[in-house]
Amino acid sequence: MRKHLFTTLLLGVMIGLVGFCGFYYLSTAAHREMMQTSAPELAWMQREFNLSPAEFEKFSKLHASYLPHCKEMCARIDEQNERLRTLIAANQQMTPEIERALAEGARLRAECQQSMLAHFFEVSRTMKPEQAKRYLAWVYEKSFLPYYGMHSAQPMR
Repeated sequence: MRKHLFTTLLLGVMIGLVGFCGFYYLSTAAHREMMQTSAPELAWMQREFNLSPAEFEKFSKLHASYLPHCKEMCARIDEQNERLRTLIAANQQMTPEIERALAEGARLRAECQQSMLAHFFEVSRTMKPEQAKRYLAWVYEKSFLPYYGMHSAQPMR
């Protein structure tokens, strides 16, 4: 009796394990396929915007060529933010130096946004018109909406 119970229990565990492995394999197939592409960090864009292999290749090259400039801009903005943080920590009031640091930070962010937008337009030209329109709307929402963590869901009282 115990041997029969043990065999049944073992068989149930094995069936459950095989079922889990099969489900896992099938549910991760798309992600594993994406990881096999030439640019896995961008593969979701190919699926999301239904890019052909040729369109995706152009997109990937444009992305790779833009990355060094993007990293440089981010580093410059980070440096300026640190400079501003240091000035604010050293002062108890607005100073001409803080005003210049704020203006320079705003200039750098505007330069960065202008560069990004030019890049996004260039990328959109590699897509079909309807895809390009959706892509530009998507990057606008992700890159240019003015939310800086300053807005509250609750009105001020």
